[in-house]
Amino acid sequence: MKIGIDITPFLKKRKTGISWYTYYLVKNLAKIDKDNFYTLFGCSMGKYKDKFLLKKEINSENFDISVKMLPGNLVPAFLLFYPVELIHGKFDIIHILIHPYYCLHFFGKLVITFHDVVHLIFPEMFSPFEVETYKFAAKRAVKKANKIIAVSYSTKKDLIKYLNVKPEKIEVIHEGLYNFFDVIYNENMIEKIKLKYGVKKKYILSVGTIEPKKNHIRLLNAFVKIKKKINDYQLIICGKPGWKAEEFYKRLSEINDQIKKDIIVTNYIPLNDLTILYKEADIFVYPSLYEGFGFPILEAMNCGVPVITSNISSMPEVAGDAALLINPEDEDDIANAILKLVEERELRKDLIKKGLERVKLFTWENTAKKTLKVYKELM
Repeated sequence: MKIGIDITPFLKKRKTGISWYTYYLVKNLAKIDKDNFYTLFGCSMGKYKDKFLLKKEINSENFDISVKMLPGNLVPAFLLFYPVELIHGKFDIIHILIHPYYCLHFFGKLVITFHDVVHLIFPEMFSPFEVETYKFAAKRAVKKANKIIAVSYSTKKDLIKYLNVKPEKIEVIHEGLYNFFDVIYNENMIEKIKLKYGVKKKYILSVGTIEPKKNHIRLLNAFVKIKKKINDYQLIICGKPGWKAEEFYKRLSEINDQIKKDIIVTNYIPLNDLTILYKEADIFVYPSLYEGFGFPILEAMNCGVPVITSNISSMPEVAGDAALLINPEDEDDIANAILKLVEERELRKDLIKKGLERVKLFTWENTAKKTLKVYKELM
């Protein structure tokens, strides 16, 4: 088979979760498949050097990389009218790894990975134009696709509900755990990072863009409610400002100064810094209102941190029995779960142990094997 995989998500300067999904899927396909020929194609805004790193790491004769460099303002139009076969030749299968803003005019079989349908569930987070464009493109894409890969059963349900996709057309393939968090750091590095971010006590960590979907305001309120009982704790929220972030910062400004001094909001931080903050956290709280998958849950577990997360969307699916599940719309429930992990040390140990076992279920090799099986079943 000749397979084309769109690696455009990996070509971004600042990598996102979908960027790393692209990277690890391709890297592991190269390890397990020496029979089929792959072309990794995409378009980049300016000069792109990571493709050479990717080619070096793959080091397989059956993998080729073809990247077109374009000015940033031309990329959306290029994706919409991308003449894939005209540029790269004919493929038996084309796999699109991100939301389907493509013209989709080609003769091969089509596989599309859906990470979420957040535009349809939370349309208020986007402009009306973005929502309608997404809706138009997604409806065309699911109709054209021969197979759809959903990264969770929760996303599969959303595809059926919001885009009327037939269940048998969808294959659920979980993502793997990124290996960013396996690095060992010495005490000097840890102390330097703590000093950099003002960490002076044990702390509760939360990670995610500052936006209503991540539910940080309720986390703030829960922390305020129990601060007297956990005065030896700080709350650290790592995330860059996103849609409607001003609502979060307004609530933060209203908090009593005595409590606010123990609340740290870091904005976007380098991966190495984030890794240390994960490893040194006492509790990880992820009270999101919606996730296509929910990687931070696994990241925290992999770092040996007990996890509190939401009992809705994909989060129970990812967490299994290795986390405390809370109602994310109930501040008291969030607060009580934090207190429980502060006070019950045996429960903490149990969740840490279960978390370290849980992450072993999510490997990129499994993701690649199941994806390859999808390709083979289409031919």
